[in-house]
Amino acid sequence: MRTRLIAALAALLVTIGSVQLVAGHDSIDPVPAVGGTSNPAVAPHENVEWVSGDAGFTGGHVTVEGDRLYVGSYGAGFNIYSLANPADPVRIGGYLPGERADAVPDAAVFDGRHIAVLNGTSRVSGPVMEIRTDRSEFLDVTDPANPVKLAEFVGPADGEAHNGDIVDVRRTWLPSGGRGVQGLRIYDLNPLLGATPAAPVNLFRGDPVALWQASPYRAGKAVGPVFSHTHDISVYTDYPVDGLGARDIALLAEGGNYTGDGNTGSIFVIDITDPRNPVVLQRWFHAAGPGHHPIRYFHEAQFLDGDPRVMLVTDEDLHNGCGAAGGVTAVRLTGDLTGATELSEWFIPAGTPAPVCSAHVFNTVGDLMFMGSYNAGLQVIDYADPANPVQAGYYIAEGSTAWGAYALGDYVYVGDMSRGLDVFHFSQPDLAIGAGDLAFSSRKVVGGDQVTVTATVRNVGDRAAANVVVRFTDNGARIGTDQLIASIPAGGSASASVVWDTRGLRGDHVIAATADPDGAISEADESNNRASSTITVRGNKVRNGSFEQSSTGAAPDQWTASGDTTYASGGSDGARSVTAEPGGSWTSAPIAVEAGRTYQLSVAISGIGAGLAVEQLSAGTVVGTLGIALPPPSAGFNVATAAVTVPAGVSELRIRLAGPVLGYVAFDDVRLWEE
Repeated sequence: MRTRLIAALAALLVTIGSVQLVAGHDSIDPVPAVGGTSNPAVAPHENVEWVSGDAGFTGGHVTVEGDRLYVGSYGAGFNIYSLANPADPVRIGGYLPGERADAVPDAAVFDGRHIAVLNGTSRVSGPVMEIRTDRSEFLDVTDPANPVKLAEFVGPADGEAHNGDIVDVRRTWLPSGGRGVQGLRIYDLNPLLGATPAAPVNLFRGDPVALWQASPYRAGKAVGPVFSHTHDISVYTDYPVDGLGARDIALLAEGGNYTGDGNTGSIFVIDITDPRNPVVLQRWFHAAGPGHHPIRYFHEAQFLDGDPRVMLVTDEDLHNGCGAAGGVTAVRLTGDLTGATELSEWFIPAGTPAPVCSAHVFNTVGDLMFMGSYNAGLQVIDYADPANPVQAGYYIAEGSTAWGAYALGDYVYVGDMSRGLDVFHFSQPDLAIGAGDLAFSSRKVVGGDQVTVTATVRNVGDRAAANVVVRFTDNGARIGTDQLIASIPAGGSASASVVWDTRGLRGDHVIAATADPDGAISEADESNNRASSTITVRGNKVRNGSFEQSSTGAAPDQWTASGDTTYASGGSDGARSVTAEPGGSWTSAPIAVEAGRTYQLSVAISGIGAGLAVEQLSAGTVVGTLGIALPPPSAGFNVATAAVTVPAGVSELRIRLAGPVLGYVAFDDVRLWEE
């Protein structure tokens, strides 16, 4: 029997860049020779570094359960590693019976017991079925060095499982690989856990197309073609669905006809909250026509970790070169999961040094997608903007045929069919602005102040960030222009500043600084790029104190001129100011005040010999005048300041700006505020 299996596997071995169809399964995976080097030579890479690895076996699917890493071994079984040191996993056991095909593991922990399933597909079953690789085995691997088989399924009805998802909190198992009525199967795992272990109990099996045809959510939508087969299935428990609340949702990828022209598969979104009565919420078909590259083979679908309304659908296309094969389509689902809008299509870039570029097994962390891509190795895609995904990193190890990738923290575990296990470190910049990183030249702000706002941007990641844009906003409105920091080294910081003009402002203002506001830089954490602080702007009680408003163009509003005066261009604040010559003056409109309160006064003055006074009014009549001492003059505008306490009986003030004995004096930016 082993001789026959070896012969079957030999028939599957292909040279890198070629493929071979296998009867009984529509998905095609290149299978290189067993073995490979652990430490790669210098390889094409970006933002990814090789850390460690384990060679000498055919790698495959990778998954993490607790502190254990499970790595499938094509044709053999799976290996188990301890993640006590995430950078250097140590093999602690495994299950390697041989005479298997894809050998995809999944695992869970129930009541302290580690339970694993070795899924199996009929890919290399013999012509008369002497070798049954459509075999799924359920194991107790609590002692990883001595697995105990609890039960198994053999044959197309239950044993066929190209992949399988153990739904831990529900203690159920959903295998893929089935056709027709075997397309959706749900099993109860509880019988495995009894004192006398028994095989899982089937709760449901049915044709997904028949479920869609009967679905109350179809509402006249096309049923579509007959069902081909389930290639992959992913389950999300307690997923929020508008109108239904928390539901258990399965994304079922119908592979389609791999040898066709594409778009023969689909994605079923299924409510499996009642596992005995699943309901299809929608059947999604990839758009066809100009601007839409057809999906050759619907490999799998997952929700994006950072935006769970975005579904990522991969295309396991081995027929075309890089740039035109192995794409990822991002789809935004409606809140009730019954509608969808395609957002983008992404492909491994043309020019990638790999004869076979294809999207295979992946997982997402935040907005990042980590994907095994056959000869294109590990690919990392940033979906911070799902409509415009960008390549955030990659590593193409020597002889790579990367099956699957699983990211955990800063490390990425790749099961490689020719290299075994590779461990990579994905490094990114991480721009951060905290509350303490936002500084103001003054926090006691009066309307009209020019306040310098400075943001210190820290790079807490492990890679330098270049061309960092910093945007400042006031209650959401942009302040000035975006500032640019050329580079921030890993572990370093740099600052950017902008001047906040508070003319005409009063009340509370939320001033914020955001690094990389448009998401142009792929980061380890996109949620820490913004800091804000609330600044209270005390309003200027002098109306049109900057002289900018004029309804006539000849004189400023809210001011009265007497004698020789002009309404001038330029000034200390804005585009206009006023001047007064000997005998000339400007008087403000009355300003309502409260007796007994103290106000601060400031006036910008240019010239020698000016007069500055505060007239005190009661019932519209001047009852007193307070002269204000001026600072020694110097070049340009100088600011005169004074504290004005309102006497009893006074309800209004007027500011009077008087000219000198000789020459003329200019005035601007007259302000009065309550301290």
